[in-house]
Amino acid sequence: ESAAGRGARRSDGRAVMKSNRNADWLARALIVAMFAVAAWSWPTAPAQIPIHWNIAGQIDGYGSKFVGLLLMPVIGLAGYGLIGLTAVIRPEQFEGRAMSALSWFRLAYVIVMAGVFGVIVADAGGSNLNMNYVIFPLLAVMMIAIANLLMQLNRIKMAKTAPPSGGIQV
Repeated sequence: ESAAGRGARRSDGRAVMKSNRNADWLARALIVAMFAVAAWSWPTAPAQIPIHWNIAGQIDGYGSKFVGLLLMPVIGLAGYGLIGLTAVIRPEQFEGRAMSALSWFRLAYVIVMAGVFGVIVADAGGSNLNMNYVIFPLLAVMMIAIANLLMQLNRIKMAKTAPPSGGIQV
């Protein structure tokens, strides 16, 4: 169980807020799945794997097996960890709903990485998927997660800066 689940407190006495366990679990599962798919497809993957697509969604760049199969899982893991560090570095910014919104944003980030990775693996296996059909819907999900996070952070900021009387009284 996490420190937040055990009733842990910060140095200023406030409770440590929980992240959203469902979003965190799913993001971690996707990261593990990306590494598992990379290991599974490594023996049969070609030496050159598609790693870049033009604006029309067509392949226009290739990379080695290492880059094609391991870069997205590594970037997904690194991004997941770094986004999570923001709550550790600035805990006062991530209270209550903002912490949950951060968890959903981390999940959206990992979903985008997993979607791109899925197209890379499919194209390496001989499919010819148009990246645009995958990336644009996933980026829409990412934008929704960003908007939610910004709204929750703004609520915290506004609550901290609002005068105790509730506003200007005339």
